[in-house]
Amino acid sequence: MYHIQMKKGAELVAEHLLQQLKDGSYAEGERLPSVEALAKQYQVGRSTIREAQSALKAMGWLDIRHGGGTFARRPEHNSVEQLLSSLADMDSLRSLIEARKLVEIGSAALAARRRTEQDLARMSSCLKRMEQHLEDEEKSQQDDLQFHVYLAEASHNPILVPMLAMFHQECAKHMGSTRRMWLFGESDSTLQLLKEHQLIYEAISLQDEALASLRMDEHLTKVEMMLNAR
Repeated sequence: MYHIQMKKGAELVAEHLLQQLKDGSYAEGERLPSVEALAKQYQVGRSTIREAQSALKAMGWLDIRHGGGTFARRPEHNSVEQLLSSLADMDSLRSLIEARKLVEIGSAALAARRRTEQDLARMSSCLKRMEQHLEDEEKSQQDDLQFHVYLAEASHNPILVPMLAMFHQECAKHMGSTRRMWLFGESDSTLQLLKEHQLIYEAISLQDEALASLRMDEHLTKVEMMLNAR
C-alpha cells in the first residue's frame, strides 16, 4: 500500500502512475483499477485520483472512457515531456512564462466567477503562511506557487489545474536563483509580492472578474521583468 503525503497529492499520484505506465506495469490497452481502488491504495480522496488521471490523459498516457473505465496507452508524441526537456534554455523559459501569463489571466477571471468559500479559505490560509515566511526565501517561494495552484483549483476547470501545476513546477526549478537575485536587489520586495497576491485574492473574493484578471496581469508582468533582467 502506498501512502502519499498530501502536499500535492494529485501530482505525486500522477508521477507514480506515470512511472508504472512507462515501465510497463500496465500494458497498452490494460484497464487500470477503479478510482475507488486507487484512492484506497494511495490513501487519498477520489477527486485526487481523478485529477491525477486527467493530467495523464492530457499527456496521452491514459484513455478515460466515461462509464467504461480507464485504460493505459502509449502516446505517439509526448509533447509535454518535450516541452519540459527544452526549458533549460532561457528563451524557452521566457516562452513558458508568456504562456503561463496568458492562461493565468483567464484562470483568475474564472476563479472570481466560480470560487467557493472553501476555495477562499485555502487561498487565505496560504496568504497567512506567506506573511509568516517573509524572511524565509524557500518557504516564501513554495507559498507563492501554492497560492497559484489554489487559484487554479478555484477556477473549477479540470484541464487548468494539472496544466498550471506543471507550469509552476517547472518555473520553480529554473527561476529560483533569478528570484533570489531580484528580491535581494529590491527593498521590501517580498512584502510587495505578498501585497500583489492579497490584491488578487481580494478581487476573487469580490467576484470581480475584470479586476482579478488585471491584478494577475500586473503580478505576472513582474515575473517577466525578473527574467528580462537576467
